[in-house]
Amino acid sequence: FSDAYTNVSGTDFNPNWGQSTAVSQTPIAGNNTLKYTGLNYQGTQFASALNVSSYGFIHIDYYTANSTSLKFYLISGVYPNSVETAYTLSVPSGVGANTNGWKIVDIPLSSFSPVALNNITQFKVDGNGDIFFDNIYFHN
Repeated sequence: FSDAYTNVSGTDFNPNWGQSTAVSQTPIAGNNTLKYTGLNYQGTQFASALNVSSYGFIHIDYYTANSTSLKFYLISGVYPNSVETAYTLSVPSGVGANTNGWKIVDIPLSSFSPVALNNITQFKVDGNGDIFFDNIYFHN
C-alpha cells in the first residue's frame, strides 16, 4: 500500500473477517494512508498468493498516538491450513502518549518463520487504538 508505489492488483484492504475495526483511506499532507480506527484486528487479502522469497524485508511506515498494543502478521496459505507469525511493533508507552511522528520499520522476513514466503496470501494487524499505515512493501 502506498501512493509512491503501485498497489498489488486486486488487493482487498478491508475483507470482512468479523472485525470491529473501521477502515478508511485518509490523505495526510496529500498522501493517501490507511487508517484503522478502533483496532481490534484487520486483514489485507491478496487476489492471489505473492512470492516474496527473493526479498529480505518488509517496510512499514505507521503512526499512532493512542495504541498500547500493535502486531503485524504475515500469513501464508489458505484458512484453515494457513500459517501466520506476528511481529510486535513499538507503540507509545501509554494511552495519549506522543509518538513524535511516524515510525519507520524494516522487518527481516526471517522474523516471520515458519510462514512460507513463496505463498503470502494475507497481512493481518491486531492491537488497539487508531493507527495510520503507509508505504507497506517488500524489498532487499
